[in-house]
Amino acid sequence: MNYQLEHVAIYCKDINESIKFYEKFFAGQPTAIRKGAAGYGFCFMKIAGSPSIQLMESAGEVGVHHYGFVTDDVEQVAKDFREKGAQIVRENRDPSGKLTTIFVKDPNGLEMEIRSPR
Repeated sequence: MNYQLEHVAIYCKDINESIKFYEKFFAGQPTAIRKGAAGYGFCFMKIAGSPSIQLMESAGEVGVHHYGFVTDDVEQVAKDFREKGAQIVRENRDPSGKLTTIFVKDPNGLEMEIRSPR
């Protein structure tokens, strides 16, 4: 199975200030700010060929929320992870019911996103 680190998602107190920081110091290019399913704003900062940083608005938390990988077969990954005893905390499916994303807890309690390429 192939895995590629795609992004690291961090909570930030002020998304606009965080965008300015990554633009100024890393020449980051932000995507448009969108609203997540839970109502928070988020965007991705693209920095010169590195995995993206996903900035997520949070009134009370700061720090790493999750880190995300892409893989070529999410269904197989989910099966393999279940067989090996991984804690899958959430699954996302497209309108046809096809599994597109799983969220797994690592040994430190951090969430890891594994999804199909977009």
